[in-house]
Amino acid sequence: MARPPVPIVVAALFATVAVCALAGCAPDGGESPSPEPTVEAATPSPSPQWTAEQQGAIDAVQRYLEVWTDISQNLETADWNQVRDVAGDPAANNVLSQWATWFENGWHLVGGPVFTPDYAIPGALDYLGQRYHVHGCYIPSDAYLSDATGVRVSEQSLARTTVNYLVLHLEDTDRSIVIEDVSEGNPC
Repeated sequence: MARPPVPIVVAALFATVAVCALAGCAPDGGESPSPEPTVEAATPSPSPQWTAEQQGAIDAVQRYLEVWTDISQNLETADWNQVRDVAGDPAANNVLSQWATWFENGWHLVGGPVFTPDYAIPGALDYLGQRYHVHGCYIPSDAYLSDATGVRVSEQSLARTTVNYLVLHLEDTDRSIVIEDVSEGNPC
């Protein structure tokens, strides 16, 4: 049988070396050690740097949620009108109506939500003051509605969703209140 031409032998040798390199062959016939993976240090994502005005709007949302949670957990004994310290209309009227329904049914909130803002931007400015849109994720955690005996009203948990709060910074009193809260229904 005739010997194959040299270029074919060289090509076959290169092909064997390439296959061996891809398969991890070592010169002694064993497997070559895998190279150590390089791990790049994770760079922390920067936390938002809010202006004082934006932080004031975010703080107003947090105060609103604290008062809302406290009243929602204690409907029988709480002063519902305290919501007016942190909310204006229509938000205050909407939540008072919600509490009236819960109270009539003997329900109350167990647990409470967490709100994580992702942006706070200025909106309209008028004679009352500056408005801010505070958008973020409303996370109910383990919050749920319960009847007077502690049994869940519904098997469904409250939904984790994006929410847009409209905050009004009142120029005359230098305080901020939530005047609207709109659940967008988008998962977050």
